[in-house]
This record gives sequence, C-alpha cells and structure tokens, in this order.
Amino acid sequence: MIASSNSRARTRFNTAVSLQSSRMTSLLLLIVLTNVSSTIVFAQNENGPAESDRTNDRPNNDITTNDLATNAPNQTDASTVEREISEVALNLDQETWFTDVVATATVEVPESVAEPEEMPISDDVSIIDISISAKTRSGDAHKAVIRFLPRRTGLSVFPSLEFVSETHSYRTPATQFIVGAPKPSEEMRFELSPASTTVYAGEPLRMEVTWSSREATNRFRSLRCFPAFFNNDDIEVAIPRCTAEEDRQMGMPFGGRRIIVERVPPENQPTQFGTVQFSMFVRFHKPGPIEIPAVRLEVALQNGNGGAFAPYAAYYNNGLFEPLSSLTSYERVFAESPPMSIDVKPLPGENRSERFSNLFTPCEIEVSISNQELEVGQVIEVDLRVHSNAPHGMLDLKPLTLQRSLRGRFHVSPEFGRTWYPDGTGFRARVRPLTTDVTAFPSLQIPVFDSERGTYRDIQTASVPLTVNPHEGSRFFDVRRLVTEPTLTDQPDGIWHNARPTQMTDFMNRFSGIMAEYLYVWLIAGVVLYAIARPWVIERRRRAINPLYRRQALAYKQLRNAPEGTTEKWLAFRNFLATGFSMPEGAWTSGDAQRRLRDLDLADDDIELIEKAHEAADQSDFSKQKPTSTVPNLNHLADRLFAQFRTLYALLLLIGALTPSIGFASEWNEAESFFEEALKSTPGLPETNALYSQAALKFESAATSEHRPGASWFNAGNAWFQSGELGRAIACYRQAQIYSPFDQQIRENLRAARALTVDVLEEPRSLSLSALPLRWICAAIVPLWFGLIALLLIHERYRNLATKISCIVATTIVLAAIALAVNAHMHSGGEGVVIVGEIYGRKGPSYTYNTAFNESLHDGLEFHVLSRRDDWLEIELTDGRRCWIPADETRLIFNRRF
Repeated sequence: MIASSNSRARTRFNTAVSLQSSRMTSLLLLIVLTNVSSTIVFAQNENGPAESDRTNDRPNNDITTNDLATNAPNQTDASTVEREISEVALNLDQETWFTDVVATATVEVPESVAEPEEMPISDDVSIIDISISAKTRSGDAHKAVIRFLPRRTGLSVFPSLEFVSETHSYRTPATQFIVGAPKPSEEMRFELSPASTTVYAGEPLRMEVTWSSREATNRFRSLRCFPAFFNNDDIEVAIPRCTAEEDRQMGMPFGGRRIIVERVPPENQPTQFGTVQFSMFVRFHKPGPIEIPAVRLEVALQNGNGGAFAPYAAYYNNGLFEPLSSLTSYERVFAESPPMSIDVKPLPGENRSERFSNLFTPCEIEVSISNQELEVGQVIEVDLRVHSNAPHGMLDLKPLTLQRSLRGRFHVSPEFGRTWYPDGTGFRARVRPLTTDVTAFPSLQIPVFDSERGTYRDIQTASVPLTVNPHEGSRFFDVRRLVTEPTLTDQPDGIWHNARPTQMTDFMNRFSGIMAEYLYVWLIAGVVLYAIARPWVIERRRRAINPLYRRQALAYKQLRNAPEGTTEKWLAFRNFLATGFSMPEGAWTSGDAQRRLRDLDLADDDIELIEKAHEAADQSDFSKQKPTSTVPNLNHLADRLFAQFRTLYALLLLIGALTPSIGFASEWNEAESFFEEALKSTPGLPETNALYSQAALKFESAATSEHRPGASWFNAGNAWFQSGELGRAIACYRQAQIYSPFDQQIRENLRAARALTVDVLEEPRSLSLSALPLRWICAAIVPLWFGLIALLLIHERYRNLATKISCIVATTIVLAAIALAVNAHMHSGGEGVVIVGEIYGRKGPSYTYNTAFNESLHDGLEFHVLSRRDDWLEIELTDGRRCWIPADETRLIFNRRF
C-alpha cells in the first residue's frame, strides 16, 4: 500500500512538472510570434505611400502612418517587461511534518521581490502567509518565509511559487515531503483508574493517573493531555499538591494546568522514563450517569540522541512544555485510557442540615485553641483541622455562627482562614467568650454524609477547657458594642400582605336572603344539627372547664395525625404522655416512663414497648454513634392511654388539689438533680446541654403547678442560659418577673442574656400598662376592695363630706385596678421572644412573601404581637418596624394571675 501511494505521488509530481514545461513552451512561442508580427508591421511601413494607396480602397481602413508612429513606443515598452526566469531552492525548515502543526519554508533571492499575486491551489498544502524581508542592510539579498499547514498524511507536494522583481522571475520547484500522523506506542501506557464507579453528587471521587514508558527520558518533548471533562462546568477537578522528594518531582502539563508529579525511573535503568503516578479528584455537581470518553496522552519523541531533559525547577524547565513547532525531527506517539461510566447518585434530602458543607466520610476533625486562659470579650483563635482523603480545594465548613452550642456563649466571626495540609485543610476562626460562665469551648456538631450507608451523621468534636476571667470587674461582654448601627436594613423588594376587610360585604346581604327564603329548611336542619353536635359540645365543655383535658385532647389529635413509624410520631407520642401527666411539652423523659406509667393500669408489654422506644430515641439523640432509631406503631397504644386519661382525669385533679406540694417537690427535685448532674459533666458536650435542657423543662413543669412559680421560672431561665438557648432564657426570666417584679437577680440575669443577643435595635420602650404583672394587680385589688367596703361602712356611720370623697376616691382606685387587670389579661401573650438561631421576617403570613429585612432575626430578639393568622404572627420590633414570623419559632410571655 505504501509503494502504491508513493507511485501515485510520483505520477502527480511528473504531471505537475510536465504542465510547467508546456506552459514555458507556450510562453516562448508567444514571444516569437510577437517579434514576427512586429517585423511585418515595420516592413509594411517601409513600402511607402504607394503601398498605402493600394489600401485606400479598403473599407473601414482608418490606420495611418502617424498612427503607426504613435503606437511604436508602446510596442517597445511591452518588450522591456520581459523578465529572466531563474529557479531558486525551497528550503523546508522541519524534518517532520504533521497535519496539526504549522511548518515553515524559506526561499532566498538575490534582490527585492514581490509576494505572489495568487497563491497556488493545492490539495496537499494550505499556505497561511508569506513574509519577505531583507537579509542584509544593503538589501542585496532577501528572504521569503512561508508558513503552511499540511492537509493530509503521506507523500505530499509543496507547489511551485513565483516571486517577481523588475527584471527577474524567481520560481521554486515543486517539492515532495512526507507528512506523518501520531501513532499508538507499545512502549507507553496511560490509565485513569477511579476508586469507584458509583458516587454521590458533591462527593470527591479519587482517580489514580498512571503514565509509564520504557523510552529514554531525554527523548520526551511536547506533552499533550486534556481530558474532555475538564471543560464541563458541572464537573470540578482538583489535583493535590505533590509531596514527594524534590529529586523525584517533575513538572508536566495536564488538562491545561501546570502540575508537579512524582516520577520513578526503574532502579536498574535510570535513563528510562519510568512511571508517573498521581491522584486526581473529580466532583460531580449533578446526579445522573456520566460517560467519560477515552483520554489520550500524546508526546513527541525527538529523533536521534535527544536533548537534555531538565528535572523540575522553579519554571518547569523540562521538554514536556516545549511546543511542537520548535522541534525539527521527531515522531509523535500516544497512549489512551479506556472510556468509563460513572453513576452519580443524588444526595438524599431527608435529615439534611443547613450546616452540611459537603463533607464525606472518612473524615475526622480536631479542635485546638491558641489561649486557654483569657478575659471575657478577648479574641482567641480556634483551629479546626479537617482530616480527609479529599484534597484541600474540596473541603469546606459552614460558618460557626450556625453552631447551636456557641449561641449565647461566644461571638463568632463568620469568616475562616484556610491552611493546606497533606491530609486535609485547617480552618481558623476568631471567637470571643461573652460570659465568665463559659468553662470550655463546647463540642461542635459537624454533619457529614456516610456514603456507605447513604445517611447523614454528625461528627462530634471534643470540648476544650477554658478559663474566662472578668474584664475590669464585668462578668459578661456586651456584644452590641461591636455593632455601631442597627443590623436590620429594610428590604425594598416585594409587596406587603393584603389588608383584611373591616366592615360587612355583599356576602352578608346574600346570606341573609338565603336564611329568610329557606326558613323551614333551616329550622329542621337546626334540630338535626343539635342532635349531631351535642356530643361535640359536651366534649368542648369538658375541655373548656378542664385545661388538663384540653391539652390531652389536642395532643391526642396531633398524635393521630402524625404518620406511623416516623420521628414526628414519636415526638407527638412523647408530648401526649407529658400532657397526660400535667407536664410541659418536651418535658417527658425515659425516667418518667419508668416511674409514672407503673401507676396506670397499663399492660407490662405496653410499658416495655414505650421504654424501648425511649432508649432508642435517646441513643439517636445523644450518643456519638448516632444510630437510626426505629419507631413502633403507636396508634392502638395511644387509644388505650387516652381512654384511661379520660376516665382518670378527675381523680388526678383531685389528687393534685389535695397534695399539690408533692407533685411540685417531685418536679423541683428532678430539675435540681438534672442541673447538678449537668454541672458535674464535661462542659460543652451535647450530653451536658441535654441535661441542662431537661432541667429547664422540669423547672417549667414545676412553675405551672402554681407553687413558687417565680423561682421555678428563674431557675428554668438559668438552665436554658447554660444550654445556650438565649431566647428561651429571656422568655423564662420575663415570666419570672411577673411573679417577682422586684427581684434584683432576675433583672441582672435578664440584662446579661439581652447583652448576648445579636440583633442591635433601639432600646425597648418604657413599660406599658398592659405589661404590669396581673398577679400583683389582682393581689392589690383584694385589699383595695376591702378598703372600699370599710369606707362605705364608715360613710354610712358618719355621712360627711370627707367620707363621701374618700368613698369616691376608693371606688375610682378599685375601678382603675380592675381596668388594669382586664387590660393586662386581654394583652396576655402580646409579647414574645425568638427562640431559634435565625429566621427571616416576611412581609406577609407565608414563606412566599419577600423578606422584610435583608438580614435575619436572631435568637433572643424581643417583639410585640400585633395579630395572628393561622401559624404566623405579625410582630412589631422595639424600633417600631413590623414583619411576620412563624409562631412555632417563638415563645410568648403570658401575664397570668396564677
């Protein structure tokens, strides 16, 4: 086949030469004919007028002697443009040619010439440009540089070119050359080996890149390797930094990047190239099947002995970065990795936290602190060292401001400083302790995804002991001093919610017409409705006269609506048990299940089922392993319990009325026990925070038993404060003020908790009349009432102006006190506190409305309630601005008289 192609190429070359020879022959013949014609014309002119007279009789003959004399010079000019034809050599600068590499050729001429007016058309060569310049200052010699691109492989012909000067025509002969093509090499191997063919979206996939060859190292030039997926915006690629010894490092281009890799030559043959192996991490942002085509690695092998192959240095000065156009004689070889398919699975949305920052197992996190003894408000640096198989560029952490354990204890900078490590990344944050009650930098909960199990879990860091001393006598740091202006700025986009109508509409007129027209139908419907609604009314009455039963019925309804076998079902069941025994929501613990359920006439199997469910839920919440808890079917068990609660609630009320101190003492003692146990536990751990939370719930339960409520709410606030729940702590302190408005400790603790909140607004408005403690107003009404009765009796005895005025004044005071009590009762629940880390205020009662402010509202923000729609509250901030927030993310302050 090669011989036949060479034969065809020679035939084309001979044909081209023959065509050129016949063209030259035709040109010479034309010159000869021109000279002969000129001779004949001159001979006719020499014959004289007689010869001309003989031609006068010819028609349309306008040629005269003068005309011939005038045309003579033009014929002389035509003869002067004749140029001498000279052949010049075409020099090809390269010795090897390829269809994708621009080559150069040169032509040297002894004088100044012009570029060819027309480029020759050839199937073998595409001429890009021709530049002519003088070789010397005198301009005696010129050089033409021709840049061209071969169009096909095999034997090719560079066509003849003609350069014209004033006197000469310089022509190059047609030149043959052979164009090569890259070919696979048996001496070279290239592979991409993924660690797995199944990966989750966002999970770094490790690929081992291996390139080996038995060729001599000094022959390698011009490496080319650019995987197609490097240009995909949905695929992220990171190549870790090389940590090999410097004498083994080598620079190479890969995927458009300059990377450092380790090259290991054979021990017995150091001149061979050997093996290059490095890791590459790929992260797919979209789920679905990914097809990765074959990746080609191509190099040029310099012919002959080759040149020096410099090792890695500061500027990657080795031959792998040398362009092909700078080489003369070489061959190109390549090796390809096989294509592969990667299945990218989507991350599950269930149990995904906003703190998840695409960390995958295996992963470990260490926490260290620069200074473990400091003053309150002093800045310290916290280093989080993330150990992972993923490279430095693919590791990230969400801001520590999202960590619940830091709320109310530290002011955290949201930015991180990053440090590279061979096995991961170091993150440095700056924090300030806000109170001397801080005894440790708490444990952090960093969510990661376990790709083997397909579930999320939390990595729990170790707590670091701290000693925080007062600063200039102050035991806490007012974080509001760090902000010089309000943190909430109004959001101009979006519209506010629709206003509700305040008067009757046409609907009421239509409704009244329907009532009158179908009077008898409505009367009969009323009787039927009475018969149907009577049981429901009786049930409503029982709930109205008995708050305990009302709470039980509501909790039972929520339990029945929750789906079976879910965490939501278990939380609803636990709340149902708590309300059944007059405890606050969330206050029911496993200890209560073991102690209180024995008092009911409940089967042992049911009690054992509840205890096992409690144990599984506690392990899922508080253990380091975070096992997945299983929730049994609870509907039938709830039906039996609710039936017992309905029959025994009167008895329980009676027992509670006769022995209230016993129940209170029990709740109080349990709360004290949880609090003392939390104080003895390691600070900063989730288990310690859980003990504080249980103590707070028990204190709240004791407060609702109507005995020593001020102290109970105060202790609940302290427990919430220790667990980092600023909003709940502020709400409890404000509830305690209703019962102990003059307690200095409550005011101090409330002031300290408010100082740790993030949002900086105007100072709260002065105390309104509706915020006066209803309990104390009612207590004051009693002596005022008896005083009024005494004055009335005195007035009946003496009946003078002084007693009459006294009665009027006393009556006015009693009526004013009653009015204050009614006003306080009507506005009970009109104040509240945000109890979650952060929420966004909306311009209407739905998440579809735009945010009212550019920033979020944070834990501990106090507000005034204007109205309520379904599960949303319209609130007014202390500076008078308004927005809507979800009701279940707040706690309201109720002004009660008991």
